[in-house]
Amino acid sequence: MRCLFKSFFAHSPGHLGLFVLLLAASAVTAAEDENAIRLYQRGMKLISEGEPEEALERFNTVASKYRRSETCGLALWEIYRIQEHLGQDLAAFEALNRLVTEQPGHFSKAHEGQLRLALRLIGRGKEECRTLESARPSQQVDPEVLAEMLRVTIKNGPQSETGIQAHYYLALTLEKAGKKKEAIAMHEDFAENFPKHELADDAAYQCAYIAYKDWKTMRGDSPHQREAAAVMLAWFIARFPESDKGAQARSCLGEVRLAERHELMSIARYYEGRGNMKAADVYYQQLAAKFPDVNVAKKTLPSSVESQQQIGPVR
Repeated sequence: MRCLFKSFFAHSPGHLGLFVLLLAASAVTAAEDENAIRLYQRGMKLISEGEPEEALERFNTVASKYRRSETCGLALWEIYRIQEHLGQDLAAFEALNRLVTEQPGHFSKAHEGQLRLALRLIGRGKEECRTLESARPSQQVDPEVLAEMLRVTIKNGPQSETGIQAHYYLALTLEKAGKKKEAIAMHEDFAENFPKHELADDAAYQCAYIAYKDWKTMRGDSPHQREAAAVMLAWFIARFPESDKGAQARSCLGEVRLAERHELMSIARYYEGRGNMKAADVYYQQLAAKFPDVNVAKKTLPSSVESQQQIGPVR
C-alpha cells in the first residue's frame, strides 16, 4: 500500500499538494470544533449558574466565528432560547432563520419555531379562534414587523404546512396593518390555492367579514359597502355550507339585509309622505322583489305592489 501511494504521488505531484492542503484544512477544522465546543460548554455552564447574558456572549461567538462547526447549530438554538427569554423576539427569530437557512439538519424544527414565535406575538394559540382580535397588549407588536416575519417564514418553505399556515396569518396581519385590499387578496388566494386545507373556510370567511366590518364602519352612508358585504357573505355561505363559521355569516347577512329593508322602507315612506307616489312605488316594488314576506304598512299601497305583499317574517 505504501508503494502504491509513493507511485501515485510520484506521477501526480499536484495531488500531493492537494493532499497536504486537505490534511491542513482538516486540522484547522478539528481545532475550530474544539474551540467551539469549549465555548459552547462554557455557555451552558453559565446558564446553569443563572448568567444567561454572559452565556449569550459565548454562544454568539460560536455562531459568528465557527459557522462550519457542528456546534454552531447547537449554539444558535441556545441563542434563540435566551433571546426569547429576554424578550428580544426579533433576535430570537433571526437565530431561527439562521438555523433554517444555514443548518439543513435543523430546518423543520426551526421553521416551525418561526411560525410559533410569530403566533405568540399576536396572541395566537390552538385553543383560540382564528383572529387577531384577542391579542393581549403585552403580546402586541408592530403589524409591519410581524408581517415581515411571516413573509420570511413563507419564503423559507412556501409549500410546507408551516409556510401554508403562515400565508393565512400574514393575511390577518395585513388587515391589522390597515392593508385591507392586500389582506382580502391573500385570503382569496389561500381559499383558491388550498381549498382542502382546514383554514380554507376561515380564509374565505375573513374576506366576507372584512367587507361586513367596512359596512358597519360606514353604516347609513354607504349602500355600496352594504351590497359588497351581502354579496361576500352569501358567497361564503354557498361555498362553505358546512363551515363552523356558517352561523356567524348568516347572522351577519341577516343584519345586512335587515338594514337594507329598513332603508328601502324609510325611503318609500318618505316619498309617500310627500305625496310623490310614483317615486314611492319604485321603492315599494324593490321591497316586494327583495323581501316578498315583509309586512308593508303604509298609507296608500300602490296597486302594482299590493298583489305581491304578504304578511310574514323577514327571511
